[in-house]
Amino acid sequence: MIRYMDVLLLLLAYMMYIAFLVRVFTHVRIWLNAAVQSVTYTRAPLGSFRVCALTAMEVLFFRKLFANDKPLWTGSWLFHLSLFFVLLRHLRYFLQSVPVCITAVQPFGIFAGYILLIALVFILLVRLYSGEKRYISYSNYFILSALLLLSFSGLLMRNFFRPDLLQAKAFILGILTFRPDAAPSGILFNFHFLIALLLLPYVPSHIFAAPLVIAEAARREEGLRMMMHEK
Repeated sequence: MIRYMDVLLLLLAYMMYIAFLVRVFTHVRIWLNAAVQSVTYTRAPLGSFRVCALTAMEVLFFRKLFANDKPLWTGSWLFHLSLFFVLLRHLRYFLQSVPVCITAVQPFGIFAGYILLIALVFILLVRLYSGEKRYISYSNYFILSALLLLSFSGLLMRNFFRPDLLQAKAFILGILTFRPDAAPSGILFNFHFLIALLLLPYVPSHIFAAPLVIAEAARREEGLRMMMHEK
């Protein structure tokens, strides 16, 4: 039986999903316009080995962050790696038939959940005690705090206050298929799901455009290097 809280969560889920899509579309459009209007003679060929290598190093290992701030790089790299496995683990709630590869990654996702919380606390401490914290926006602190609450509440459900996982999956699949179902009973699940919804519009759009943006930056960097050598 669907309760008033379930209806509220359903409506909020669709509102945040629309807000997320609008934000991603807006940022991608801005990037595309900037790419078209940029000066082309400072670019190296997109398929050159050096451009591809620089792009891969930046996407996978945060090369520039490592050079500029090693403590923050440590926390950020652990955060992104653990978040990747946590998200893979959560895919079982979004798929009717769970593939073997997602089932196989479940133990890594559980371990990554603990690393995620540690990495978030470490990043927050580095941000708070860094001499450059004046350059950090309140939005960044909000996202970090929300992620901490999300991670902590997830671990609480994992270890102490387990919701009905079958009902949780039915609730989430009901949202995706527009066939609403009741959410699991319990305040902690509602809180966890609500924090996830509030975070959705704040998901950095550069996550989706990152390879393109970084490739463009690498092309310009390589192009400037080639121009300097020509002179």
